[in-house]
Amino acid sequence: MLQQPLDDRRLDLDPSLESHFAALLVRHKEATAKTGWRYHEFLPLEAFRANAPDRSPLSPTAYLAVETALLTEVNLPWYTAGLAAGLASCPGPIQEFVRIWTSEEDQHATLLESYLLLTGSGDHGARAQARKAMIAAGWQHALAGPFEGMVYTTIQEAATRTFYLCAARACDEEDPALSMALRRIAKDETLHMAFYRDVVKAHLDLDPDYLRPLTAVMLRFEMPWSGAVLRDFEERRAHLSARGVFRLSDYLEEVVQPLWLYWGLDARTPHEEETRKAQVQLRRYRAALRKFARSESGDGEGRDSRSRPVQEAG
Repeated sequence: MLQQPLDDRRLDLDPSLESHFAALLVRHKEATAKTGWRYHEFLPLEAFRANAPDRSPLSPTAYLAVETALLTEVNLPWYTAGLAAGLASCPGPIQEFVRIWTSEEDQHATLLESYLLLTGSGDHGARAQARKAMIAAGWQHALAGPFEGMVYTTIQEAATRTFYLCAARACDEEDPALSMALRRIAKDETLHMAFYRDVVKAHLDLDPDYLRPLTAVMLRFEMPWSGAVLRDFEERRAHLSARGVFRLSDYLEEVVQPLWLYWGLDARTPHEEETRKAQVQLRRYRAALRKFARSESGDGEGRDSRSRPVQEAG
């Protein structure tokens, strides 16, 4: 893993970019104003009716995907606390975006939990215990500064969006309304990712040696619902991946590769030797991902229809 000196100025956001951050914030506000939504719009409220039609329970795979997404979302208080503390010295537009992000993310867990309750899906008692355990475990990060925070949240939002789309495809046939709700949440994640992604790009355009802290984050990235918090994470991951829900190939093709191209990581020309070494490590990392993704698919050819490109969330 790359180690960086604590006084590295590239761990902080560049204050000269504040007007750019403000423009990104305005863009986000305008986009959400056009596509605003309320979670009750996606709930199966007909379940309250006396003559409500019987619903088939979700398949184990679909339920596990939705429950895993829910358990991620319920830890929002800890994510907000971590981001707010880490970005306390950042320009105002960055701090305001984190507050807006929190308000928009807040709907996600409420929608998913309400949907599962109304449709009688899963073991409500066990899910409630898992929620409490998740929040009680908290969440900590090892990010060295605000810029690393921007890189992490970019990758995390892109991965979360991809996971929601994979979960939506798993629900397409058995519960189209739930699939629609999951796709709507994915659109939120797309907008959030775009803000963080463009903050990162602005820094790379200003100074290509920001590639070094970017590399440090990408090489050690793991989702917040990884084994450090969610005890049965590996079992969940293996079960879902085996059934085409968020495989390594999804992470490579829908998260790493689009960000790689958008940030122009191959075209960057760092000034410092340490950053050039980091760039080499980053290329080796992507090559290793490709190798493991091919072995995951067995024959190394393509993916099935449940793993279509993530652009549908845009």
